[in-house]
Amino acid sequence: MKPATHRWDTWRRAVIRRLLLGAWAMATLILVFCVALLAYEMVRQGKDPLAALKKAQRAVPAPIQVSDPASIKGITLFFADPSGRQLLPELGRIPFSGSTIENCHKALEALIRGPRDILTPIVPPSTKVRGLYMLEDGELVVDLSLDLEVELKKLKSASLEALFVYGVTNTLTQPALSGNADGNHPAEVPVKRVRFLIEGSAPREAFPAHLELSAPVEADPRWAA
Repeated sequence: MKPATHRWDTWRRAVIRRLLLGAWAMATLILVFCVALLAYEMVRQGKDPLAALKKAQRAVPAPIQVSDPASIKGITLFFADPSGRQLLPELGRIPFSGSTIENCHKALEALIRGPRDILTPIVPPSTKVRGLYMLEDGELVVDLSLDLEVELKKLKSASLEALFVYGVTNTLTQPALSGNADGNHPAEVPVKRVRFLIEGSAPREAFPAHLELSAPVEADPRWAA
């Protein structure tokens, strides 16, 4: 004969099991009732309860966009030489469009990414492009983030500041970035000069410490080898 405590434990486990099964059955009934009530309400409003499912079944994954090789164009990017005294050209390749602004934006992003080989970057990698604006006379306004000012202040180098200014200007004023004419649009005005802004304002006197940037800057080939 089994002890009374063993029989008590067996009975208690059986009761707990029945209570859990009952709770699960009640929750299932409530869920089914809610779904049925929602379906009824959608039908009453003239909606198809299975519309979302049908839409999901019809969905087709979007095709992967691959850049047209014909739209890739070679441009000149200017970086500093290993000694940091002059600019040297490097061949870069960007997806080319009919918009001068877009082409300049891609070229500026390439400068921020830096050179491929032994050349020295001229734009701190933390710099962000806040916006580019083209004026009718060919002046390109380049609005950069405050990260640029912070990083260049750490360098405290007149030559590196000049290489940044003229490396960006010489890159963005090259004719290869000008939007081409097509059957519906005339050729866009090429970039003739670059005006630098930091966070939407003209650079303060503290940056750059050795250059005057209150006026737009024109390309200067004397900085390039």
